Amino acid sequence: MRGARRSTTVVAAVVMTLGLAACSGDGDERRPVDGTVVQPGKPGEKSKTLDEAPTVAPQRANDADVEFAQMMIPHHAQALEMAELAPQAGGSRAVRVLADRIDGAQRPEIVQMASWLREQGLKAPTKAQIESGRIPMGRLGGHGDHGSHGGHDVDSMPGMASEKQLATLKKARGRAFDKQFLTLMVLHHQGALEMSSKVARLGSDQRINELATGIAADQTAEIDRMRQLLARM
Repeated sequence: MRGARRSTTVVAAVVMTLGLAACSGDGDERRPVDGTVVQPGKPGEKSKTLDEAPTVAPQRANDADVEFAQMMIPHHAQALEMAELAPQAGGSRAVRVLADRIDGAQRPEIVQMASWLREQGLKAPTKAQIESGRIPMGRLGGHGDHGSHGGHDVDSMPGMASEKQLATLKKARGRAFDKQFLTLMVLHHQGALEMSSKVARLGSDQRINELATGIAADQTAEIDRMRQLLARM
């Protein structure tokens, strides 16, 4: 009996709650329960009942989004240039596998960013350039609705290796290559994290935000892996 009374009490409470939720506090006015949307009115005004939720136009890309894509393409291109040295450098299998992973992740990201830039009316590497590895390393620029984007010097991109560092890496072999490659690539990835963090704070384009988030996640994991490899040397 005690259990029955408790069940009756619970059911009564649920029914009362549903009844309160279905009715407003003003006379016979009822809240819609058929999927319509109530849009609150301004102070002193009544709410409006809409057949469906109002559509919200997505925010347009801003300068931070454009800058990210224009800078990250040559940034990724240098990572590919470094990764392509690994198979012939005579280093460890672990470094070769890592280099292949970097190429496999960043080349498609370059394709995505190049496509996005062209949609914005801005210059970008062609598919043929990307596939052949002849991605421009200089200033990416163009025209469009985002103001003047004359491009970005390679030296202004966080984490980029210098020409001298690249020349030294190209000559290195075996264990020396592995150590130089990992050291430079950790710094390179950290630069990408800095750029991704900036566009996450300042950008407005959803596709760029999602891409930057993915880059940050992948490269954070790779930094951890590279530090582990360096610690064993």
